[in-house]
Amino acid sequence: MTDRFLTWLSAGALAVGVSAAALAGAGVAVADDDVDPNPTSSQTSPEEEAPSRDEEAPAPDESADASDADADADEAEEPVEEEPADDLEEVVDEVETTVRDNRSEPDPGPESEPDVAVEGDEPAEIETPTTVTVTEQEPSPATARHVMTAPEASPAPTPSLLNVVGSFFWGLFDLAVKLVDFPPAVPPGSTLTAGRSTLQIDCGDGYTADADWYFPTEGEPDKFIYFQHGFPARAGFYNLTLEQLAERNNAIVVAPSITSNIFACDACAMSGEPMQAAVAWLFEGDRAALLASARAAGYQGSLPGRFVITGQSAGASLAVAAAGYYHQLAPAAEKANMVGVLLYEVSAIGGATTGNALANALDKLPDAVPVLNIAAEPNTLNSQGSANAVFTEKRPGQFNGVQLIGGAHSDAFRSSTLFGIPQFLVTVFFGASTPNNVEAVHVLTEGWLTDMYEGRVYDPDTRTGIYGVPGAPSEVVVEIPTTRGPARGYVLPARTPEPSPFDRLINGFFGLLNANYFAACAVAPDASYRGRPAILSATTAIGDVRLMPRASCRSAAL
Repeated sequence: MTDRFLTWLSAGALAVGVSAAALAGAGVAVADDDVDPNPTSSQTSPEEEAPSRDEEAPAPDESADASDADADADEAEEPVEEEPADDLEEVVDEVETTVRDNRSEPDPGPESEPDVAVEGDEPAEIETPTTVTVTEQEPSPATARHVMTAPEASPAPTPSLLNVVGSFFWGLFDLAVKLVDFPPAVPPGSTLTAGRSTLQIDCGDGYTADADWYFPTEGEPDKFIYFQHGFPARAGFYNLTLEQLAERNNAIVVAPSITSNIFACDACAMSGEPMQAAVAWLFEGDRAALLASARAAGYQGSLPGRFVITGQSAGASLAVAAAGYYHQLAPAAEKANMVGVLLYEVSAIGGATTGNALANALDKLPDAVPVLNIAAEPNTLNSQGSANAVFTEKRPGQFNGVQLIGGAHSDAFRSSTLFGIPQFLVTVFFGASTPNNVEAVHVLTEGWLTDMYEGRVYDPDTRTGIYGVPGAPSEVVVEIPTTRGPARGYVLPARTPEPSPFDRLINGFFGLLNANYFAACAVAPDASYRGRPAILSATTAIGDVRLMPRASCRSAAL
């Protein structure tokens, strides 16, 4: 029982010591939230200070009286002894000392030590150095809270009603189209195998796309081609185009099916910059996502290191945008792996919320990276040949492609799926293609791809494809031999008509359909942000400080 009283007396002495330390400025080191910052508090005596810090803590004089009274009292007075023990816990919690340990293992020091603390009315004689030392070693909970607490991050953006409703109905459309898009198959006797698997694309919280693969079976494939379909189709509807790309060029071809949903809150759609950058990231590093998808589609070999990105119509906008992001963000040692970009009927409308995908990408890509376009005659779907002006501005005097004379928007769209229904609809709405122009697309493609891989597109002495020296619009004509008869085309730039008011209205409408203006949850891709789930999808927390929370606002997609 004596030890319990000694502990109680020590607590009272320590309370007086803390009061004295507050007068000397040591209270700042304790950094307790309950300390009154008012300068007038420095005039309070130690006897008045202790109760202000803990209303239940006994004053020093009361501690001394209690000691004398209890020394003569009988041990039956247990209730009186328990109350100081409760007070002791509150005192210890407040001043951050090691008194809590003394309760369980009392200090065996001489009994005269508490008498010194009681007899000395001067606060300076209390064991103040011990109190300060312990406080420095173990900051109070209030101090810890002060250090760890930071302003909370702003709330993550959430989808609007338009995002939710629009994405729901777009998802229904995507589902309906997917149900009639059967896995790819090649005809008997083909030198290809084909398969479909899923491809994990690192956009938003993660995007899973169906991917159609075509693999050569004779010899080792030496080219790797990424192909992006147009709006609002799927890769399976381009089956004949993809077969020709793979077979004529000894190339592995991958063609993911990506939604065209313009209401996607995270812009994980063909026309969204986050998706375009995510496609570029597929080709960085070990290309684990691409390799896993190829394995799932039945391929057991390795993927060629160098690659070309291609696409048709709105898919051409994604292709060139992804190429721009790849060159901008890929490690320097990997930039040369992309040997070129091949576009079919690209326009200068859409693909970006600011400007357009074609112009933005050409600003990122050096002139040494070939970006070649096979265009049709000016029409509504290529915005009356709007790409001509962009190529002329960004790459003047350089060979940028060919406009097929008599060409149609569907020249690079060849399909036999669903009994030819997709091909029939494209022909009805977008115009019929002539057989020689259809084959001319692949003749030009084959020659240009070969030169891209050999690095000689801009070397007139060694290149083997069909080129021409740019001149005035529609001045230079090239002939393209095909098995269906020669085709002819203008070396870009070609003449384009002045848009009528109706054309401008249609261009505005297509611009709205080919850009994600409603992507309230999207994060602009750049060198400092990559939407990789392993890095950024989970919120990182340190204490009460939350770092870089990501918007969890995936659009409804089926």
